[in-house]
Amino acid sequence: MSNYYFLMCLLPPMPTALGEKMSLGFGEIVGIVKRNIHPEHLEVAYAHIQSVDAFNWEQMDQKRDLFLEGGLLSRDDMAGNRELPDFIRAFREEKERGIHRAYLYDRLWELYYSHAHAVAERLGCQFLVDYLSWEIELRSSLAAIRVREKGGNIDDHAILGAVHSRDYSNLITQLKSQKNPLQAERYLDEERLRQIYRFEGSSGFSLDALLAYVTRSALYSRWEKISENFDIETYLWHGGST
Repeated sequence: MSNYYFLMCLLPPMPTALGEKMSLGFGEIVGIVKRNIHPEHLEVAYAHIQSVDAFNWEQMDQKRDLFLEGGLLSRDDMAGNRELPDFIRAFREEKERGIHRAYLYDRLWELYYSHAHAVAERLGCQFLVDYLSWEIELRSSLAAIRVREKGGNIDDHAILGAVHSRDYSNLITQLKSQKNPLQAERYLDEERLRQIYRFEGSSGFSLDALLAYVTRSALYSRWEKISENFDIETYLWHGGST
């Protein structure tokens, strides 16, 4: 894959810890990436950052006044149903017919992950293949815990099937040892940072490294907002997370 020496040099260093202030906002970072990425990599980059659109649609559809910058769609695009990606259109159509899930928007995320993972596989973006498969299985493992604790049907919560066989038992044990939901969420995002480092590969200027940078910046941006104005209902259980 092509190298991104110039683009990576345009991007600022990440904070040293979750919660510290970023020198550029996530929306600004995505803007720089979109303006400078090679045309042949636009599709896979867009598939990755459309997770922001999935999150924003989930919020808008529930009449919540929360919108994250950095996706492909503006507030007006969503309000006017303009330029909607296929996975959101499919969700809207299924919702009209009736989606039989314990949490309706699990289906939205299932459609998004299916789309993004398929694009990553088709275009051979190993970072995104590995990271999305890890995230998909993490969500399903966390859903299984909730079902065991509160009852229900795991199929009503799972996001796609297993892509790889991974053992999450140590991660789950560590999560259970956290003192409160915020600490558990922080532990999860710290684990996400470790997985990003693991999956990005050895080249610091590859497409994989660039997408890993974007993924990191979303996590750091999230925790910067949490540190400034913490609201457990807003920042826990958002799209792409638990």
